[in-house]
Amino acid sequence: MAVLQWGTLIVCGLATVVRIPDALRGRNRTVFGILFLATLCSLLSIPEPYLAIDGALGSWNLTNLILRFFVFGMVFLVGVRLAKGLGAARARRLITGAPGRWGRAAACLAVTVTFVLMDTGGSSAGLEAQSDDSGLNAALAPFYAAAGRSYPAFVSLIMLPPLAAAIGTQLPWLVRAGAAMTLVGAAAAIVSVPASFAPDPWDPARMLVNYVAVLGYVLGLLIFWLSGRIAAPPDNTPATFRKN
Repeated sequence: MAVLQWGTLIVCGLATVVRIPDALRGRNRTVFGILFLATLCSLLSIPEPYLAIDGALGSWNLTNLILRFFVFGMVFLVGVRLAKGLGAARARRLITGAPGRWGRAAACLAVTVTFVLMDTGGSSAGLEAQSDDSGLNAALAPFYAAAGRSYPAFVSLIMLPPLAAAIGTQLPWLVRAGAAMTLVGAAAAIVSVPASFAPDPWDPARMLVNYVAVLGYVLGLLIFWLSGRIAAPPDNTPATFRKN
């Protein structure tokens, strides 16, 4: 899985670098912020940098908890950007309105409570050591993982209809390709919640689902950006997913 982890980091990093010129010109900086957070989250998912950073924080796996909050922030920005770009007003209201606020609050509370209840001493990327423990840690580990994936799944569930609708429209083919790629990521994010409770022999498949979710969203956003660049809007005009 190291290849998948480093490969995801490279893809996210390259996507972020590609977006720097537009971000410096003030064009759609939200997407740059999303890709930067995706790169940071990918970095913190790799054992070597994770152990170094968490060691500096006291070796209590606080880095893992911080990572969860970074993911929540990134997913919120992704949902808002996609809903706006696809003209999905209802999805945007659900994400930014009361349902979205309650969803974020519930996810933050669930992930914090389960983290506090676990014995998180000793840095371990992905809390693998805690998952392998017997007793309370082993029982709580899948609930902690599911809590961390609940808000991404919530936003992904909201975005499924507008993404599926975009694929069947007369939008430019790159926009439809971006919607299809993002739809794959959204479906994987939803599946990742029940996958958190899969038995240990399913660990490789569970990790694959998690990284498909990340790559689906990142590559989808990159394809949307390429579509906007090909359409060649003025530099001071926000990118949108327009019909032919």
